Amino acid sequence: MKKLANSLLNESTKSIIRSSEIYQLLFNKIHSSKLAVAGKKLDICANEIAIYLLQCGKGKYVLRDKICLEIGSGWLLTHSLVFYLLGAKKVYATDVYPLLQTENIFKAVCKSVHWSVLDSLSTFEDREIIRLRLEKLLSLKQLSVEALQDLGIEYIAPIDLSQIMPSSEKIDFIFSKSVLEHVPVDDVVPLLKNLVSSLSEDGFMFHLIHLLDHKNLNERPFDFFVYQQAAYSIELQSRWGNRIRRSQWAQIFSNLKDVDSKFLFEWSCKDRELPEKIDPSIQYIDEEDLRISHIGVLGEFTSLPKVKS
Repeated sequence: MKKLANSLLNESTKSIIRSSEIYQLLFNKIHSSKLAVAGKKLDICANEIAIYLLQCGKGKYVLRDKICLEIGSGWLLTHSLVFYLLGAKKVYATDVYPLLQTENIFKAVCKSVHWSVLDSLSTFEDREIIRLRLEKLLSLKQLSVEALQDLGIEYIAPIDLSQIMPSSEKIDFIFSKSVLEHVPVDDVVPLLKNLVSSLSEDGFMFHLIHLLDHKNLNERPFDFFVYQQAAYSIELQSRWGNRIRRSQWAQIFSNLKDVDSKFLFEWSCKDRELPEKIDPSIQYIDEEDLRISHIGVLGEFTSLPKVKS
């Protein structure tokens, strides 16, 4: 009877695991299909990259023949496709989870407004060259992993960049959007140190960090402040956000060696209420620090030692 009970338990466990895996597969397909005609369309991502590069103070031919790294490339790799359009020699598209849904990448390309892609990116590369690369993307129809490799885009997932980098070669540009807030607190500094150590002599990195509670961004963006540190697990840090505030991010970046970092912009969420009680584990300096919702951080490699003020 005991063996039978264990066998039934094992089968039940396997069934639950299979159901979970099927759900995740279906979610990935449906979610990526929605993103392909919304926030991850090529024209939207091209406009984002153009804005970020302008704010970084970068101009013509900034990514031509360069090696790029995208952290958290997600389901569609659309930002990595923008780097290809801008002439990148090699793009490492990385993620801690293997989320890529190749069948929906082409939708993100063909559903975009193509003149908008050209207009957004022409500040940084010759317009005719961008047009020819865009036409090549459109001609492929199926943007498989192999087709992406032929374009110089190498998809690597799963990979934990706090432990290992995708290559020993130096990186010219590192990019992340709404990713670093999902890195568990203990892994943030090791990750950033790895990134800085991989930068080339003229390399730079840009990170957009989203500081609100991802469980309910629109209605209750500060709810995760109430959790005690012991109750806020690594899983919750990865899912809802690591709760690091703007002031703490500033300290983390200022402590990095061989890189000059500065905040290019910051936005606040002022129309939602803060919890009545903030857990003491949250490090912040004032209410404004708690309310900062986004920061844009530029880091540029420097071989010169930092001068303490």
